[in-house]
Amino acid sequence: MSDTLFDALDDLLRASLAMWSLAEEVQLDREAGQLVMSTGADTVLKISRAPNGMPFRWAVDVNGRKRTAASVVGVLRIVRQSLAPSYQPYQLTMAALPGNPS
Repeated sequence: MSDTLFDALDDLLRASLAMWSLAEEVQLDREAGQLVMSTGADTVLKISRAPNGMPFRWAVDVNGRKRTAASVVGVLRIVRQSLAPSYQPYQLTMAALPGNPS
Protein backbone atom coordinates (compact mmCIF):
# COMPACT_ATOMS: atom_id res chain seq x y z
CA MET A 1 0.00 0.00 0.00
CA SER A 2 1.47 3.39 -0.90
CA ASP A 3 2.40 5.69 1.96
CA THR A 4 -0.02 8.39 0.78
CA LEU A 5 -2.96 5.99 0.60
CA PHE A 6 -1.96 4.40 3.89
CA ASP A 7 -1.74 7.81 5.61
CA ALA A 8 -5.16 8.84 4.28
CA LEU A 9 -6.77 5.58 5.44
CA ASP A 10 -5.04 5.87 8.81
CA ASP A 11 -6.40 9.44 9.25
CA LEU A 12 -9.90 8.42 8.13
CA LEU A 13 -10.02 5.45 10.52
CA ARG A 14 -8.77 7.54 13.45
CA ALA A 15 -11.43 10.20 12.78
CA SER A 16 -14.12 7.54 12.36
CA LEU A 17 -13.16 5.80 15.60
CA ALA A 18 -13.33 9.12 17.45
CA MET A 19 -16.75 9.88 15.94
CA TRP A 20 -18.01 6.41 16.94
CA SER A 21 -16.61 6.94 20.47
CA LEU A 22 -14.28 3.95 20.05
CA ALA A 23 -10.95 5.81 19.81
CA GLU A 24 -9.88 5.02 23.37
CA GLU A 25 -10.41 1.29 22.89
CA VAL A 26 -8.53 0.76 19.62
CA GLN A 27 -4.86 0.93 18.78
CA LEU A 28 -3.72 1.45 15.18
CA ASP A 29 -0.30 0.26 14.02
CA ARG A 30 1.49 0.13 10.70
CA GLU A 31 2.79 -3.29 9.82
CA ALA A 32 4.17 -4.53 6.48
CA GLY A 33 1.69 -2.80 4.17
CA GLN A 34 -1.22 -3.31 6.53
CA LEU A 35 -3.12 -1.26 9.04
CA VAL A 36 -3.48 -3.34 12.20
CA MET A 37 -6.20 -2.46 14.70
CA SER A 38 -6.45 -4.15 18.07
CA THR A 39 -8.74 -3.76 21.06
CA GLY A 40 -8.64 -4.84 24.66
CA ALA A 41 -11.44 -7.30 23.82
CA ASP A 42 -9.03 -9.47 21.78
CA THR A 43 -10.31 -8.25 18.42
CA VAL A 44 -7.60 -7.82 15.79
CA LEU A 45 -8.30 -6.37 12.35
CA LYS A 46 -5.73 -6.24 9.55
CA ILE A 47 -6.63 -3.99 6.63
CA SER A 48 -4.71 -4.30 3.37
CA ARG A 49 -5.12 -3.88 -0.36
CA ALA A 50 -6.55 -6.94 -2.07
CA PRO A 51 -4.21 -8.88 -4.37
CA ASN A 52 -4.13 -7.89 -8.04
CA GLY A 53 -6.69 -9.57 -10.25
CA MET A 54 -9.32 -9.80 -7.53
CA PRO A 55 -12.77 -8.22 -8.04
CA PHE A 56 -12.52 -6.20 -4.82
CA ARG A 57 -10.09 -3.56 -3.62
CA TRP A 58 -9.65 -4.19 0.10
CA ALA A 59 -9.16 -7.19 2.37
CA VAL A 60 -10.00 -7.02 6.07
CA ASP A 61 -8.87 -9.87 8.28
CA VAL A 62 -10.99 -10.01 11.46
CA ASN A 63 -9.44 -12.40 13.98
CA GLY A 64 -8.27 -14.67 11.16
CA ARG A 65 -11.48 -14.47 9.09
CA LYS A 66 -11.02 -12.70 5.75
CA ARG A 67 -13.67 -10.28 4.55
CA THR A 68 -13.51 -8.18 1.41
CA ALA A 69 -14.70 -4.71 0.52
CA ALA A 70 -15.07 -2.98 -2.82
CA SER A 71 -14.49 0.49 -1.36
CA VAL A 72 -13.30 2.39 1.70
CA VAL A 73 -16.97 2.72 2.71
CA GLY A 74 -17.13 -1.07 2.85
CA VAL A 75 -13.96 -1.15 4.98
CA LEU A 76 -15.54 1.33 7.42
CA ARG A 77 -18.68 -0.81 7.62
CA ILE A 78 -16.65 -3.95 8.41
CA VAL A 79 -14.57 -2.11 11.00
CA ARG A 80 -17.58 -0.64 12.77
CA GLN A 81 -19.52 -3.93 12.78
CA SER A 82 -16.44 -5.73 14.14
CA LEU A 83 -15.66 -3.25 16.90
CA ALA A 84 -19.23 -2.38 17.88
CA PRO A 85 -21.34 -5.54 17.41
CA SER A 86 -24.48 -3.76 18.66
CA TYR A 87 -24.25 -1.30 15.75
CA GLN A 88 -27.11 -1.75 13.30
CA PRO A 89 -26.53 -0.15 9.89
CA TYR A 90 -29.37 1.82 8.43
CA GLN A 91 -30.98 0.71 5.22
CA LEU A 92 -32.61 3.31 3.05
CA THR A 93 -35.31 2.36 0.58
CA MET A 94 -36.52 4.85 -1.99
CA ALA A 95 -39.54 4.41 -4.19
CA ALA A 96 -41.52 6.65 -6.47
CA LEU A 97 -44.83 7.94 -5.22
CA PRO A 98 -47.87 6.50 -6.95
CA GLY A 99 -48.98 8.58 -9.91
CA ASN A 100 -52.01 10.86 -9.77
CA PRO A 101 -55.07 9.28 -11.41
CA SER A 102 -56.51 11.43 -14.22
